[in-house]
Amino acid sequence: MDIVGTFKDSIEVAKKNPIIFVPTVAVGLITTAVSIVLIGGAMTPAGTMGGMGSPAGAMGAVGAAMGLAALLSIVGMVLGLVAHGMTVGMAQEAIAVGTTNLNTGISVVTSRLVQLILAAVLVGIAVGVGMMLLVIPGIIAAFLFMFTFVIIIVENIGAVDAMKKSFELVKANLGDLIILFIAVIGVGIVIGIISMIFRFIPVLGQLAGSLLMGLFGGYITIVIVKVYQGLTKKVQPELT
Repeated sequence: MDIVGTFKDSIEVAKKNPIIFVPTVAVGLITTAVSIVLIGGAMTPAGTMGGMGSPAGAMGAVGAAMGLAALLSIVGMVLGLVAHGMTVGMAQEAIAVGTTNLNTGISVVTSRLVQLILAAVLVGIAVGVGMMLLVIPGIIAAFLFMFTFVIIIVENIGAVDAMKKSFELVKANLGDLIILFIAVIGVGIVIGIISMIFRFIPVLGQLAGSLLMGLFGGYITIVIVKVYQGLTKKVQPELT
């Protein structure tokens, strides 16, 4: 596998089809903006309860902020899953035929939403439990199931079958995919650090950080789809 070539080719796909980034960028910016408005706004009215600076006011402010943060986190995960599914479908089409559009992403993700949600729960449990077991097992689980969502979108099969196929595909191409996985993590760490630095700047910096992460997420999705197509020779769109 030519990993450097895959990254370069994915850049070309992205340059020709910037619309691929719309779902991940939009979800990131919207959730960040809503978080800034709602959580920031929740502190002021709650803080006036029982008098400025009172224990009741402080507890109310913290409770309101935590409740909204939890709700936004759940909504963000669902929207992120939808955005990822759309991006996979659009990347698959763009690589196969040279162009894509939002309608493709919307159509494919709505037809496979149940499988995607179930896969997100199952993979999330596997990775989460692994992370609690000294982190490394969680990283291994994420590695083994890295193609799960791509397989669901491309082959339109169930979550469990997609996880099994991902496991088998990774196992059959272990050496190349370990290198790819390390490369993706390395780039992700750099992008994550830059994004965190941006977030120290109120509002605009937070939005810039979300924009950067959205672009990174979209690009890595193109890379994973391209790798999957290369390993399975699935170069034709199968998105019906």
